[in-house]
Amino acid sequence: MNFDKQFEQIGKNREKLLALENEGRYVFHGSMEEIDILEPRQAEKQNNETGEMESDGDLAVFATPHADTAIFRSLINAKDVTGDSSSGFGMGDDGLHFSTTQNLLDAAKMKKGKVYVLDKEQFSEVEGTQCRSFETVTPIDVIEVDFNDLPPSIKLIEE
Repeated sequence: MNFDKQFEQIGKNREKLLALENEGRYVFHGSMEEIDILEPRQAEKQNNETGEMESDGDLAVFATPHADTAIFRSLINAKDVTGDSSSGFGMGDDGLHFSTTQNLLDAAKMKKGKVYVLDKEQFSEVEGTQCRSFETVTPIDVIEVDFNDLPPSIKLIEE
């Protein structure tokens, strides 16, 4: 089932972020947290065989060339949410796709997220929807986003 949000107009800050994305000079990091300088951190991934979380590669600052992904990550998260907190995003043949549970979507209505605009030249490694910098990164700009800035088509995960 698709959850297609209908907007009278695109969220103003999403519009600004998409314009920056189209320039091709920036990458984005989405968070609910106030961050002055992004420092390399250890990423984790779930082991498909054991289900356990394990280290994934070297310490890095993670960002994305896709503003919608950063917006989604800044608002759709389990912070202060009870119940199932499943969500996902990725790139398919038909472009970016996003999914989440209803409770995370409902919680996003009450949240403000931050999208950090970063200099693309500071990122040396790009894989699909993700890029990495192995050095600290100072944001060029921070743009606050809310529910109205979410991407327009989010698949609802049945709980």
